[in-house]
Amino acid sequence: MTSSDPGTMRDRVLDGVDLAATFVLATECAVTAVQADLDLFGILVLSFVGSVGGAVIRDLLLGEHPPAPFRDWRYAALAVAATLGVITASVTIGHVGDFTPPLAIDIFEAVGLALAAIAGARKSLDYKLNAAAVVVIATVNGCGGGMLRDVLTAQIPSVLHENFYATAAVAGATLLVVLVRRFEVRQDAAEAIAGIAIFGLRTAALLGDWRLPHLR
Repeated sequence: MTSSDPGTMRDRVLDGVDLAATFVLATECAVTAVQADLDLFGILVLSFVGSVGGAVIRDLLLGEHPPAPFRDWRYAALAVAATLGVITASVTIGHVGDFTPPLAIDIFEAVGLALAAIAGARKSLDYKLNAAAVVVIATVNGCGGGMLRDVLTAQIPSVLHENFYATAAVAGATLLVVLVRRFEVRQDAAEAIAGIAIFGLRTAALLGDWRLPHLR
């Protein structure tokens, strides 16, 4: 770290993971916006809000003002780039929603979920928060953007009914905390293991149609 002030704590790994999550989630949100038949401005808004929403909520919970996505131009640039890529694909090869299987979109989103949750966990660990707080903020970071995306497209947020969505983030963040604080595994290695676990659990649930109990 280059500063002793937790409010300014940033490192290259955190930046890289955070920005990678932004690009993946922006792409997924742009595809969702095209499928929802939003106009060009609507596609851009949904892409930006859905991709940085989790990071904004995370930073607000950590007391960072303004949040990183509003201080670093790269977040907006990646959201715009992802949006332009989806729009270009739609113009040149056809409506992306017509040839993009829903399962493929969900699995792609699982990558963003894993990256965003790990970014939230890493930043929370930098602040020396307790284990429960790390898990909560990691989950919020992973799922927050998707919740805002669903609200803007008038859907019930996936986190409230999709199987092993938030659950995967909770499990991965918990695994990370246990590896780092209980078994003293190197943090970078623990983050890689936890990220793979989140992606693997979410993907397995999608492929295997795993379901948490529902009351009917």
